[in-house]
Amino acid sequence: MSRTAQKKKRASAGKPQRSGRTRTLLFVGVVLVVVIVGLYVFSQPSRAPGNPGDMAPDLRLQVVTAQGLTDQTVRLSDYRGKVVVLEFMVSWCHVCQEMESSIVSLYYRYSGQDVVFLSVAGTQGNATAESTAAFIREYGATWTHVLDADNSVFSAYGVNATPTYFVLDKSGTILSRFQGVVITDAFSKAIDLALSA
Repeated sequence: MSRTAQKKKRASAGKPQRSGRTRTLLFVGVVLVVVIVGLYVFSQPSRAPGNPGDMAPDLRLQVVTAQGLTDQTVRLSDYRGKVVVLEFMVSWCHVCQEMESSIVSLYYRYSGQDVVFLSVAGTQGNATAESTAAFIREYGATWTHVLDADNSVFSAYGVNATPTYFVLDKSGTILSRFQGVVITDAFSKAIDLALSA
């Protein structure tokens, strides 16, 4: 055996040789790490829509008055430049009924200012355009109501309970979100904050 061959043999004898099994285990370990990281990343819940700081999704829905459904439609973007108090309600909802006198009071308190009230009426359960019209008549809710016939706007805002309220600033950004019974003072502070923004 030549000296060069002997040197190569000694050099390779000093290096640990990886067996096929070791390489396989290493490969499997790397694959497992990649799979676990991927599962963690993709299993994280996506952020629900309709949170403070989000841009309010636009909507275009038919107007409901005390007389019933009309041919008129309203877009949320029509109100850019004004503060919007956006109410999500259903005519049979007891908490919506409880809260309506407070909302009527706020409506009159802020009338004449750059504040618009807009109610999105859902059709969950047995709610209809007719029951919404009856609700408007009963509670004297004379601001604009629109009918979310397929509840797609409820979904776009992540609304799964009524009443839910949003206060939007003049650019259409959500500043506040309230659900259920809301103290009038908290509402007023949110509206005042939006007016001063």
